[in-house]
Amino acid sequence: MHRKEFVAAGAAVLGAALLPSAALASGYALKEQSVSGQGTSFAGISAGGNGDASSMFFNPATMGLVKGNQFVQTFTGIMPYSKLESASARRAAYAGGTTITGRTDVGDGAQDAVLPAGYFVYTVNDDLKLGISGNGPWGLVTDYSYDWVGRYHGVRSDLRTYNFGPSMSYQVNPVLTVGFGIQVQYMKAELSQVNDFGLRLGRPGSLDLTSDIVGDDIGYGFTAGVLYQPLPTTRVGLGFRSAVTHELEGDITISNRPASLAGVLPNSSTATAKTTTPEVVSLGAYHELSERLAIMGEVQWTNWSRFRELRVAFGSPALGTSSTEEEWKDSWFFALGATYKATDRLVLRTGIGYDQSPISDAYRTPRIPDADRTWLSVGAGYKVTDAIQLDVAYTHIFVQDSTLELTDTSPTGVNAGRGSLNAKYENHVDLVGIQARISF
Repeated sequence: MHRKEFVAAGAAVLGAALLPSAALASGYALKEQSVSGQGTSFAGISAGGNGDASSMFFNPATMGLVKGNQFVQTFTGIMPYSKLESASARRAAYAGGTTITGRTDVGDGAQDAVLPAGYFVYTVNDDLKLGISGNGPWGLVTDYSYDWVGRYHGVRSDLRTYNFGPSMSYQVNPVLTVGFGIQVQYMKAELSQVNDFGLRLGRPGSLDLTSDIVGDDIGYGFTAGVLYQPLPTTRVGLGFRSAVTHELEGDITISNRPASLAGVLPNSSTATAKTTTPEVVSLGAYHELSERLAIMGEVQWTNWSRFRELRVAFGSPALGTSSTEEEWKDSWFFALGATYKATDRLVLRTGIGYDQSPISDAYRTPRIPDADRTWLSVGAGYKVTDAIQLDVAYTHIFVQDSTLELTDTSPTGVNAGRGSLNAKYENHVDLVGIQARISF
């Protein structure tokens, strides 16, 4: 393959990843990076159980399984549902203890999205493979009306990431392959909420100001992995994605500010926030029971305990600092799956997974009303020609109902002025994916 063809293929991968990508996920992670992997609920993905280059997102060493050169493009429709079933809010005793009025019929606060991912692997020789990928590994969108009852805790949350990853794999010997890659990650975040400025005036609820914060940053990290294949029918893979730290910088804009406050409350100001995406470790296994039937499993650990608080510092002394306690805990994901080659051209897939939420009841917020979830997936792959394969997958994710029990008890606490909020959500997610693979 000529150098200009390699550059063109890489550009196609990067261009695909620039499409919008955001959705409600476990925490704010987006596992939906491979449609062939989705068919088994991502069981065995870090051991290359899906059979194509998209497994390199989870373990770059699996590029060693690719024969020749390969381009993979995926699109996954993510349809989360998070309906507010009930909600009530009250000001703290120090703020008068009055009921906070507002809408509770806000419906589904999560937004649908299409998440693309692209991969290209170039074979230098039998031992060395070079690759590049474009993904949106982290993201979420939740959106409420500005007059809902929990508006002081959050209105709109929009997090988007675009991750570009050059990588390589090298076969050390016939049973061991290692891989390494670089992460170049752009993050953009938007947070909106309503502030009860009437508290400062001694008249709670008399003046609601809307604040919108937008910031972005570029961060860097790496990926690494190993693939061990003691038998032609058996593989074990271990993949690692590093943390990526972002120093988000942007602006805050305040709406509905009366002219009388112009001298003490700026209409706009700078804003900064530091956030770090968690490390992820994936362990997968793949075993062929026969020429047609294979089984696989996956265990994944995510270091969510990095996320202790959401803190935003403002350039204006009048605005100070905004802080929200998160106190997330590390989470685990488990999956089992199977593939069956119905014919030489058609492969069928199925899988089940359990995805643990990092959020406890005491710290759940309306920005991410997440809970534990169970995955059920089916999928299929069909070889249109010897060089082209199409894959499809469908997943229904059963998400436990989630509750909020946020309290405002102290004028100096993290929820000071926001009031106490109690709410219950009904949740589920549907995923529909399509993928094209071209080998040459």
